[in-house]
Amino acid sequence: MLWNLFQFMPKPFNEGFLPEQDGHKIYYVQYGNPNGIPVLSFHGGPGGCSRPKYAKLFDLKKYRFIQFDQRGCGLSEFENLLFANNTAHLINDAKRLLDFLNIHTQIIVHGCSWGSTMALLFAESYPKLVQKIVVHSVFLARLQDSAWITRDSERFYPDLWLEMRQQVNTPNILPAYEQLLFSENEADNLKALSYWGSYEYQLGQLNPQFETLTETTPEILNGTRIYLAYTKNNFFITDNQIPDNIAPIKNIPTLIVHNRMDFCCLVNQAWDLHQAMSNSHLIINPGYGHSTPQLLKVVKKALKDFL
Repeated sequence: MLWNLFQFMPKPFNEGFLPEQDGHKIYYVQYGNPNGIPVLSFHGGPGGCSRPKYAKLFDLKKYRFIQFDQRGCGLSEFENLLFANNTAHLINDAKRLLDFLNIHTQIIVHGCSWGSTMALLFAESYPKLVQKIVVHSVFLARLQDSAWITRDSERFYPDLWLEMRQQVNTPNILPAYEQLLFSENEADNLKALSYWGSYEYQLGQLNPQFETLTETTPEILNGTRIYLAYTKNNFFITDNQIPDNIAPIKNIPTLIVHNRMDFCCLVNQAWDLHQAMSNSHLIINPGYGHSTPQLLKVVKKALKDFL
């Protein structure tokens, strides 16, 4: 029987909110051993939320696994969704969380997809705090990486791009879908979520099809709005920022795992990161898809040796 990360989720031993800052109250949750080695995990997105399945990657008898919902995401609360909502503020929230939890020893940072971006940026900001790095389904957030999703992937999905353009009757789809996404009309929101909002999830599918949504949730809508805002602003970092600032962390032991046929985040990002780091171990899994159960199984197995 295929081992399944999605069964039997662990229960947290603690959860709560950071003190409000900039109108944002950050939700956090902890799993595992309260006295264990701290693991600070960053969720995907931008606009995603914490997921207990990632806690299951680690031996929770030995590790203290900490997640938090980034500004405007998941269970975090806000007065203004996009106010003071950028990458620098997220990194600062992560450091505030460690201080709030009285964690002053070195930690392991973990992240998948956008979470890998955040884990690497945090490590570059606070290299002396980081003992080890674990990233999978790597996203380096360079212009070339985001251009794959917003432009270059059309070479594989011309039919979907035609459909997205036809829905808004313009070749320049991003401003059109942004207007729909931030409209006060629910029908407009649903149209944006059905097409532009779900395109990333079609990448890697052999028979991709848009599905017209009839309902959504505030969490999904707000998450997609955050994703668009970060995409428009080059994720609030400079191009090539992670590779350009790799020197302070290049010798930190790092585990990198990536599916070879990941059409959301291309495998060259994991390869480039591996080449830039002196003490990294790269596993290119012979699989397809982004953060799949099969990939997480490989990550969990690799972590036993790495840690």
